[in-house]
Amino acid sequence: MARLLLILLLTLAPLLHAGEAAVPPDVADRIDVLAKKLGDGQYGSQGACQDLIGIGEPAVPALIDALKDRRPQARWWAVAALCRIGDDRGYAPVLQVLQNDESAFVRSTAVYYLRHFHTKGKDIWPEVEKALGDKDGEVGRWALRLMMEDGYPKLDEVLRKVLKQGNSELQSYALQHLREMGERNAGQARAYLPLVKELIQAKDERVRYDAIHTTVVLLEKGKFQFLNGLWMQDKSPIVQECILRCVTLVPDPPVDAFELFILGLESEDEKVRDIAAKLLRKAYKQYFGFNAKGLLPRRNEAIKKWRDWFAANRDQLEWHPDLRKFLLPGQRDRGKGDATK
Repeated sequence: MARLLLILLLTLAPLLHAGEAAVPPDVADRIDVLAKKLGDGQYGSQGACQDLIGIGEPAVPALIDALKDRRPQARWWAVAALCRIGDDRGYAPVLQVLQNDESAFVRSTAVYYLRHFHTKGKDIWPEVEKALGDKDGEVGRWALRLMMEDGYPKLDEVLRKVLKQGNSELQSYALQHLREMGERNAGQARAYLPLVKELIQAKDERVRYDAIHTTVVLLEKGKFQFLNGLWMQDKSPIVQECILRCVTLVPDPPVDAFELFILGLESEDEKVRDIAAKLLRKAYKQYFGFNAKGLLPRRNEAIKKWRDWFAANRDQLEWHPDLRKFLLPGQRDRGKGDATK
């Protein structure tokens, strides 16, 4: 009896497989219509993608064909659907897209959505590692993000490598990750501080911006002294904007922060002057008519007023951490409504 059952199963196996693979005509027609809609618009075809995911495995061949569509939006929605469905037939074609597609957005979608194959047991990490070196930094950024979010076992090694020799986009993204890590586990994040400080000398001023921001977040003490010392070293307007903004991250700034804001008012860059003026008024609850766009003589008049006011009141100014302001004695009681503005 058992032998007869085995013979019967072997005989019927091809038919059973064919039955599983067969797609009802109405479903096949719907798949064809939806697959064509994948390229109708950059985001408008999201509904077609979701519908194809709902259909599941029967839609896989059409989605693989859509990877060859000339429209990038069709290809990235096809990648998303194939990864969400997670059928083995889609894995190799998605890897081909990751390696060869001309669109960085499509390649970014491919590397990030590999996470769905990972949940089904695929060892995606070698391919994700390769994507870190993609010619477009955006693809590497999404690869790094996937590693961070999905618990890549060698993340520490990758972060250190990126901080030492990664491209600018990867370095900036790694620095952002360290700032977020610092909020959850300051001790763990501070282990990277020596590498972060090296990037304060990076060629890319945006990386320097992120490195300064991250250093201030991770430093246990001496935050303002660190910022104040950098001001004269780096004349990039982007970096000086960062230095001024980072003063707001100092939990208990010294009254001498005033001098740094005044230097900002004297900057040759209009945006730096504007930021310095706003921060000055906010921190010291005082207003003089400084116009960052104004002519130099008028700006100098306002700066002199600020300096004279500070010289007369410096010794009396007190820091109020709940308001994040310096106030004169009794000023808070006299103008509670104003003090919180």
